[in-house]
Amino acid sequence: MTTLFYILAYLAIAGFFCLVFLKVKSYLQASPLHVRWEIYPVPHEGEKASYGGSFMEEKEWWTKPRHVDYFGDVKALLAEVLFLQSTFEHNLKLWFRSYPFHFGMYMLMGGTIIVLLSAIAQTFGASPDDGGMIFVGNIINAVVLVSSLCIIGGGIALIHHRRTNEGLKRYTTPEMYFNIGIFVVFGFFGLFAWIVAPSYFVTARGFLYNLITFNFAPQPDTWFALHLLVGYFLLIWIPLTQMAHFFMKYFTYHDIRWGDEPTTYSEKNKRIIPNALKYAVTWASNHITGGAGSKTWLEVATSNPAAPKTPREWNP
Repeated sequence: MTTLFYILAYLAIAGFFCLVFLKVKSYLQASPLHVRWEIYPVPHEGEKASYGGSFMEEKEWWTKPRHVDYFGDVKALLAEVLFLQSTFEHNLKLWFRSYPFHFGMYMLMGGTIIVLLSAIAQTFGASPDDGGMIFVGNIINAVVLVSSLCIIGGGIALIHHRRTNEGLKRYTTPEMYFNIGIFVVFGFFGLFAWIVAPSYFVTARGFLYNLITFNFAPQPDTWFALHLLVGYFLLIWIPLTQMAHFFMKYFTYHDIRWGDEPTTYSEKNKRIIPNALKYAVTWASNHITGGAGSKTWLEVATSNPAAPKTPREWNP
């Protein structure tokens, strides 16, 4: 049973990275070329972003080399990931519930990285009882307590908000409640492990040390083992559900919102556009003369929607 416990850990870690890779790969292969949103400011515009400007405001911009401020994108991404900036600006009530939940997970992920580094240091001869390890252990124990309380409190608050807010309630599925609830259970098991174990850091470091040295020693703490088992499940479950937004959001939101590379500068887009123009247009409007897949985007792009329609062309 002890060996199986460690094998599940290896499978969960490997499965997580494989599923993430497959998720991103399948999305990139299936998604067509995006239509630009034309929403400004775009962070990588550099100084122009401060007033919502664009490189297209320059005279004959298509004849000049294009400069992209990638640091601006990184800053905007960090503000969104670390502080949920958009939620704070547009839905403060939700932010007060969502941010503790996310902050708790950020703390737990950061703490896990530190514990892993401590376990690696131990494999290279660092003493588990030296002053540096003890100091790190005190920090991690505090982090686990705060992160567990944040995940539990934030998760319960999110579930309550979704059940009582009419706008969210109608769009919340049972799976969404389960996704938040399983994190709450994960937080409770972590909190109980913190309470029962003499030192959560020592227990976690010992497990990771055993994991990287293939020393399948029994787990001394039942609550910590339950905490890990739920963690194994989450590693596999997250990429399969909407919780994958934590790594897919860049592709499904930021890349679309800020993807403003003109065809002039993109050989890739030049190859994609001829195929995209062959797609059928399944809708119609005053400015789009498509409908029911009767025309391709090439036909739409080369026709005049204001031209008088014959009875055959009319799509009510």
